[in-house]
Amino acid sequence: MNSVRAIAAVIVFWSSAAWSATLTWEANTESDLAGYHVYQCSSLPCTKKSGSSRLITLGKETSLDIGSPAQIVYYFITAYNKKGHESGPSNIAVFAPAGTLKAPPPPGGLSITVVP
Repeated sequence: MNSVRAIAAVIVFWSSAAWSATLTWEANTESDLAGYHVYQCSSLPCTKKSGSSRLITLGKETSLDIGSPAQIVYYFITAYNKKGHESGPSNIAVFAPAGTLKAPPPPGGLSITVVP
């Protein structure tokens, strides 16, 4: 495989009992998928060149418990293959904790506000 297919969507779910959020995404179906990189940003634009930081590198898991961030946080995911080639970024997901001003949804992204 010469490239890695980009991930189609990122979704954030949360648990009202534990008040933590879980970032989940659609699995990449390429046969040489090695895993995923999860990036986070504190502001828009949220890209690899705009000051994002790699939060974690995962294997083939398609979810990550992000806890309960105290401020608005933006996330995107990339897939990487066994040769280390990385896909383009997924859509942006936004986590806005209860009590914060509503975060503007990024173009093509999802905005989730957790309300107690």
